Amino acid sequence: MKRFLLAIAIVAMLQTVFVGVAGAEYLQKSDQTISVNTGLGLYSPLNTGSLTFKTQEAIHDLLGDTTGLDVDHYYLWVEVDGNQLLGVDPIRAMY
Repeated sequence: MKRFLLAIAIVAMLQTVFVGVAGAEYLQKSDQTISVNTGLGLYSPLNTGSLTFKTQEAIHDLLGDTTGLDVDHYYLWVEVDGNQLLGVDPIRAMY
């Protein structure tokens, strides 16, 4: 059983190495937005949507620089009353 699990882990790691290595980028055309209109005119001065986007892009760059792996990615944007509150990079299957 241990050998079987080890073999699966090795195959998954090799697949990760060879899938999506070249030309990885942010696919803005694939972005999706979830909008909620409360009618209350809520406003967030913290600009959290931009902050979460920049943080996740920095993590992508760091992982790409340290491991050499890059994966095409997109974001799910959460808006409340027209203000972007959150940008989430969803997990994408690598197959």
